[in-house]
Amino acid sequence: MYTTRLAAAGAAALLVASVGSMNVALAADPQPVNSFTGSLGLTTNYIFRGVSQTNNGPAVQGGINYTYTPYDLYAGVWASNVDSSAAGYNGASAEVDLTAGWAPTWNGLGLDVGYQYYWYPMTDSGANDTNEYHLGLSYDFTYVVPSFTAYYSNDWYGLGPSWYYSLNLSVPLPYDFTLAGHYGWNRPNNSVSNGGYAAYDDYSVGLSRDFYGFGFSLAWVDRNKTEYCAPPFQCGSTAVFTVSKSF
Repeated sequence: MYTTRLAAAGAAALLVASVGSMNVALAADPQPVNSFTGSLGLTTNYIFRGVSQTNNGPAVQGGINYTYTPYDLYAGVWASNVDSSAAGYNGASAEVDLTAGWAPTWNGLGLDVGYQYYWYPMTDSGANDTNEYHLGLSYDFTYVVPSFTAYYSNDWYGLGPSWYYSLNLSVPLPYDFTLAGHYGWNRPNNSVSNGGYAAYDDYSVGLSRDFYGFGFSLAWVDRNKTEYCAPPFQCGSTAVFTVSKSF
């Protein structure tokens, strides 16, 4: 898994501009209406926002995404195994993420407005099933692609309202390598004494490359305030290696 709110006037202006751009593009060069993509991967550690979801163990992950090209709409489902012994999962051994949103681009500028539902099938309690909304911006400068996204949940895993802000940089390197950097801010509305959790930051840096149709990535992941990370939710400095296949 991997931010401030835009003003309403600015968002409205972007919407108007994007609709005009899409109408021109459709008239000049019609594109396919529907498309599906998928991925399957194996990672040495499923770390989400600086916290291992598999007790520092491996995970098998995969997903399918659907896009409706003329209007830049998308929807998808993604799944991973998690550590069923974790109290927060209440017996669930899998996480299923359902997503939907709108992600237009024009002249290098990208906008992403969407929703995600974190679902844990077979759990003994639905308290950790979570709704989250996001608003993000990115810009392709060719030699670097920065992005900034704000996420909000009205009840983050039963701990009350929470914000997450994500800053990412992607840098193309020689020989088809890509350097990726990330910094995230976790900011709950409620403190620990009020039924929430302690605010903390997470960060990572990694290299990735495709070989013979497979994607390979190696990342270093860390966070501050590791003393608030209760077992089996492990956290701290660790390397994560991932192999994936897109189709």
